[in-house]
Amino acid sequence: MMDVLAVPLGELISAVGRSVAGAQQTMDERFIEHFSAIYDQSVAAFEPLRAIGYQPTWYQIPEATAEIALAITVGGPQVDAASSVSRRRDLYGAPVDAGYQSRFNYRLKTASSLKFRIVPVPPPEAATRLPSPDLGSEPDPRAPGA
Repeated sequence: MMDVLAVPLGELISAVGRSVAGAQQTMDERFIEHFSAIYDQSVAAFEPLRAIGYQPTWYQIPEATAEIALAITVGGPQVDAASSVSRRRDLYGAPVDAGYQSRFNYRLKTASSLKFRIVPVPPPEAATRLPSPDLGSEPDPRAPGA
């Protein structure tokens, strides 16, 4: 018996990863909008802030940790009787909440626990050699080589 909320564990982890990436992208976009609102007025508008040591703050999600109580079941295709070909089966997880416990007479202490972390990693070496886009900023005349 499988709950309608049951999903393959890989899809669950992927969905959390996509959500974290989306949240990070939103924070980056807000930073760029904020910084552009100040800097786009003119380079001169940014100079007083630069003079007092202002540097825009980039925020990042350093880690996302999930620990989820799940009822784990094995599902998906089995052996095809006609061809005797074994097909892959997936692990499915359904959240164990009050509704699940009541509907299936499930005891929380028998639930499995899925725990994982999503952390940022440095980009691959090849990615660091890609040209950076010109965001329209003027070089700081005080910077070395300017």
